[in-house]
Amino acid sequence: MTHIPSDIIGVFNHLPDQLIATVHKDPDVDAIGSLLAFQRLINGLGKQITLYVPDFNPALFAYLPGVDTIEKDAEAPYDMAFFLDCSDHSRIVKPQAFPNATTIVNIDHHQDNTRFGHHNWVANASSVGEMLYHLFQALNQPMSSQTATLLYSAICFDTGNFKFANTTRDTFIAAADLIQKGIKASYISECIFEQKTKKYFEDVRMGLNNMYIDREHPFMIVHIPNHPQMSGESTINFFRQLEQMELVIVCKEVKKRQYRLSFRSKQQVNVAKIASQFDGGGHIRAAGATAEASFEELQVALIEYCTEAFQ
Repeated sequence: MTHIPSDIIGVFNHLPDQLIATVHKDPDVDAIGSLLAFQRLINGLGKQITLYVPDFNPALFAYLPGVDTIEKDAEAPYDMAFFLDCSDHSRIVKPQAFPNATTIVNIDHHQDNTRFGHHNWVANASSVGEMLYHLFQALNQPMSSQTATLLYSAICFDTGNFKFANTTRDTFIAAADLIQKGIKASYISECIFEQKTKKYFEDVRMGLNNMYIDREHPFMIVHIPNHPQMSGESTINFFRQLEQMELVIVCKEVKKRQYRLSFRSKQQVNVAKIASQFDGGGHIRAAGATAEASFEELQVALIEYCTEAFQ
């Protein structure tokens, strides 16, 4: 079971009134599912909380209960701010614009977390969703089927439907308990992994036409140029399926000379180390970053860092 530090338990036993919570930029299902479940935890403890995600796209998470409670603006000062699924304060949208908060609580599962909070709970867990599952138990807070749906969605996404290397015995135990609470596990899996938009497939088509496959080492760089039908979805899990490919990087051009980078590896390469070269970060096997350069410049740098990773 995931260890919860005593000071973290103390935070939830003595919550102030003005609370806000946020997640990393370009939020995924672990971030949003965990955030919405966290709101239910806080409400169960008798407090209200603002959920603040400036770049939130509700259409991507419509199957998650409570998506309409997430705000894109927040102005008032707060007594306490919770950062979920953020390896560093800079990983949120426009950190300089984040409302002032007296105390920062950092809850995360990235191994490169900088411990930027006044209180830090950084666990070796599959997801923040799995961490919050244990927090609900530690605080004796009940989990409704809707809360279980949120936590299960977070865990399911970050484990790649329980296929990635971060899936452990504890992960399966948590998932099994959540299923017992009446969730629709197959429906959740379908929503996350099998409901892709036409724009997603256009991204895939563009990527298939712009792949660099290294001749010496098992890595691939996929270039998705900016196009009118570009989606907000990640295609990295599509491209990582190529046989005998250890490392895959997708470079998605979001505007001229600006790229969103996604890194995935299977068994060997620490992609968080590569992402750090672009002021990004993440997990050993999954990471992200942004870069401003021409694609030609970017590809040269990526090939160099990837080659080093195989030395």
